[in-house]
Amino acid sequence: MKVNVAQVVAAGSRIVYDDGRPGHKGVEATVLEVTKGHGMRVQFDDRADATYIPFSDARWMNFIFVVG
Repeated sequence: MKVNVAQVVAAGSRIVYDDGRPGHKGVEATVLEVTKGHGMRVQFDDRADATYIPFSDARWMNFIFVVG
């Protein structure tokens, strides 16, 4: 059973994005900020810019797992 990321993620958490596509499989990131339960700003290890991910965006959230 998948954990609800929005309920457990905090600044400093490590997440992984994995939708199975080449370049999108097992990509890790550090959570920089959680914005009042609405989303999170993350820094992917393979990108220069931070990314904001709304918790309501299933295109992201269905493929994000907390790893640490």
